[in-house]
Amino acid sequence: MRLCDLPERSGLDALKATWLVPVAERLTVPMEVAALDEVFHMALVAAAGNPEVARCHREVTERIRVIRRLDFTQAHRIDRTYDEHAQILRAVMRRRADEATRLLRSHIESSKAEVRKITLHRLYTARRESAPG
Repeated sequence: MRLCDLPERSGLDALKATWLVPVAERLTVPMEVAALDEVFHMALVAAAGNPEVARCHREVTERIRVIRRLDFTQAHRIDRTYDEHAQILRAVMRRRADEATRLLRSHIESSKAEVRKITLHRLYTARRESAPG
C-alpha cells in the first residue's frame, strides 16, 4: 500500500477521529455510516497521491453506491466495519503496508460477500411473496 511509504499522509487525522472511537461513540444510522464508509475509502485512495486513481475510484464508488449501502442494513455489519476500518488505519499509521493491504482486501471481500447474501435473500423473499397461491 503506497500510502504507508509516503512521508506526509494528510487526511489520516480525520479518519482516525471517525473510526478510532469507543463503541459508545460509534454512529448507528445506516445511511450515515454508509456515507462515512465512502469517505474512508476515498480518503485512503486520495491520500496515496495519485489523482487519476482517485478519480477512477470516485466514479466506481458513485456507480455502486446503492449496492454498497446494503452492507449497512444490519447492525453487526456496522460494528464490523468500524472494527475493520480501525485495524486498517492502525496498520497504515504503523506503516505496515503488507498488513494494511491484507486487511483492506479482507474488508472489501467481507463486504462483497455480505451484500451478495443480502441481495440473494431479498430476491428470494420477493419471489416467495409474489408467487401465486
